[in-house]
Amino acid sequence: MSGREDVDPAHAPGTPEPTPEPAGAHDRPAGGPLGRAHRALVRILPPPGPQRSLLGSVFAVTVGGGMLLGSSTLYLTRVIGMSAVEVGFGLTAGAALGLAAGPLVGHVADRRGPREVHIITMLCGAAATAGFVFVRSFWALALVSLLTALVGAAGSASRAPLIRAVAGDRTTWFLSYQRAVSNVGVMLGILIATIGIQVDTGPVYVTMILASAVTFLVAGAVLTGLAHVVPLPVQEAHRRWVALTDRPYLAITLINGAMSVHLAIPSFALPLWIVDSTSVPRWAITAVILVNGVLIVGFQVRLSRGVVDPRSAGQRMRWAGGALLLASALIGLTALLPTWTAAFVLLLGVVVYTFGELWHAAASFELAFGLALPHAQGQYAGIFGLGAGAANAVGPALLAALCLDQGLPGWLALGALLLGLGLVTPFVVRWAQHSRLDAAARVPAPAEAEK
Repeated sequence: MSGREDVDPAHAPGTPEPTPEPAGAHDRPAGGPLGRAHRALVRILPPPGPQRSLLGSVFAVTVGGGMLLGSSTLYLTRVIGMSAVEVGFGLTAGAALGLAAGPLVGHVADRRGPREVHIITMLCGAAATAGFVFVRSFWALALVSLLTALVGAAGSASRAPLIRAVAGDRTTWFLSYQRAVSNVGVMLGILIATIGIQVDTGPVYVTMILASAVTFLVAGAVLTGLAHVVPLPVQEAHRRWVALTDRPYLAITLINGAMSVHLAIPSFALPLWIVDSTSVPRWAITAVILVNGVLIVGFQVRLSRGVVDPRSAGQRMRWAGGALLLASALIGLTALLPTWTAAFVLLLGVVVYTFGELWHAAASFELAFGLALPHAQGQYAGIFGLGAGAANAVGPALLAALCLDQGLPGWLALGALLLGLGLVTPFVVRWAQHSRLDAAARVPAPAEAEK
């Protein structure tokens, strides 16, 4: 597809699954590890074209994100000399304020074209990320953190209408695929950062931060190969900021945001829980994070296949709530068990948790897109991102107060909360679907409007 062509997202075709091999693929040598690896890669990847290009840009950015995650904090504390408390507060303050960019940039992407807006966002991301090199004080860190958070929120919102255009009616499958690719990218970025951390010098940290900034430029360059996406027309009956007045969608956003607090379990709560509350060896921290990451990469696409509409997404939220309750109970029990029994139960809990996480992710993808009005997808994505962003901000504090301080009763309370959110989701989904049917019935047909 040429970059000079226009794509009408209302007629974008879906992508068949599994992906067919391109013409001539069977003419290549079939033997050998390289031949088998090539055939496996062809089956896994989307066909050449806009979907693969968009995934390539996401992969580049997430590799850079992993590098930044693994190097920026150590650079600020060990090289610049800032305290861990200053760094923590600086990053949190900026991230919280940066969420406001999502709905605004998403609205601009809806009306001006997401391809161009997303490329501009990637260029801004390169500049904002490079800003970490120049941080020398708390306020400078808060400003750079704000800028990077603005880019993150703007990037997710402007990418949403682009995804709708290139994925057609397969957005949940594509987003699940994107999440798997993102996890691979982050893990690769962290691995690269780990190599640099062993050297532990200022120039190496600066190099990794600047390399992370360059990944945004790579992502922007890849996106230039995509076609311009023609904005969908807006019906007169719809308000300019329609997502802000869509009460069922706002309710779904709140539910999904509240449920997303569990995402802080692997990265925040589990390491502290293992060290402070169990007799499990410390190397288990690395093991459980690795198990979680590998399962996400291996099963995210597979477990999203049955999520084809908001109704099935609501059902998956119920499954997710049940799995997260069971996982919370298993994790909480490890404080009462001997070492190796606790280690086994912990591993089982992480596996159950990851399936709950995967079901929740697949459901949230479908709800974010399936309940949004197509012409305002970026705006809706920006609103939906506010819920998940708020969960990222409050999740660690909530888990610390509830689970780490209260032990098993706190873990059970968290699981009960997540189960309740999952159980109520189908009812809110039906409310949203009925409200859309009522709104569609109130919009006059074109022939009636002309009279």
